[in-house]
Amino acid sequence: MKKLLIIALGLLFAACGGGGIGGGSAKMDIKAGGKDTGLAVKSSGTDKSVKTFTDKEGKVTTATSFYAIMANYDMDTTNFASMKKPLTAPDQARVMLQLIGEEGTDQKSEFKPGTYKANPAGKYMKLDSLVVTTFADGKDVATSFDTNFSASKITGQVVVKSVTADAISGDIDVSEGDKSVKGTFTAKIAAKK
Repeated sequence: MKKLLIIALGLLFAACGGGGIGGGSAKMDIKAGGKDTGLAVKSSGTDKSVKTFTDKEGKVTTATSFYAIMANYDMDTTNFASMKKPLTAPDQARVMLQLIGEEGTDQKSEFKPGTYKANPAGKYMKLDSLVVTTFADGKDVATSFDTNFSASKITGQVVVKSVTADAISGDIDVSEGDKSVKGTFTAKIAAKK
């Protein structure tokens, strides 16, 4: 069986109780090695925390860190750790992206729509991590995009168009060499307890 290097994701919109956004499904195309394929996403989840920065003068600032995780299997969305459990079958795949919000925001801040650049030199309003995980030879295979090294060839952005109590959705168009993730996404937000 060939190693799954590329996936295209179709995301089901989170049900918003009566109408929903567009009534269809979102789709992300993920490419690596010049190939692509498609698969439907069965589950998604999010996690919010805070990232702390200290500059050369010792000034400390914070920003909201927001993860969106989408999978083509029934992912345990109980918490961040459960969403990252190892895959167990060759047809399973997961995409995880991390966005950093505005300077001065924290874990209590509401995450807002906006443009998050794939900019290794930036601190705020940026794509901080993008990882596609597949399963091959009995283990997880993570394909990471270099979002932080100053010599990275990464380009593009994530545009968050909507943040509701139920879901975050938007567009992604990020490339690095022969790898790319393009399309639309929606990830469910767990109800506040």
